[in-house]
Amino acid sequence: MPWPPFLKPAHTIINPIALRRAGRAGSLAVVIHRGRRSGRTYRTPVRAFRRGDIVAIGANFGANSDWVQNILAAGEGELRLRGELCRLTEPRLLRLDELPPVFPRWYRWVLRSLVHTHQCLVMHATKHQQR
Repeated sequence: MPWPPFLKPAHTIINPIALRRAGRAGSLAVVIHRGRRSGRTYRTPVRAFRRGDIVAIGANFGANSDWVQNILAAGEGELRLRGELCRLTEPRLLRLDELPPVFPRWYRWVLRSLVHTHQCLVMHATKHQQR
């Protein structure tokens, strides 16, 4: 069971603050995706981890989250992580126990024990441009 839906409204406050810091350092990143119905570009702060050309992002609000569904529908997106903009392709929704070793152990524990999420989005990342 992912984070409860009653926490979603808090993100109207948290996301704008997180977006100011996301993508610069650490694992706080910005996933850039196109709305599957609106066609509008969205920016969503996430925790992303990269190992080689694989990027994994926990689906904290579940597989039905808009950003997850948008990436899956488009088959692509972009990610700003540690100052680098990457193109994301080949998205797959996986259970944590199916995931290659991309997440650090502490983050797997957070997803399972605190957030109660057992799914993540895994994508192929290629360097897009420096920012």
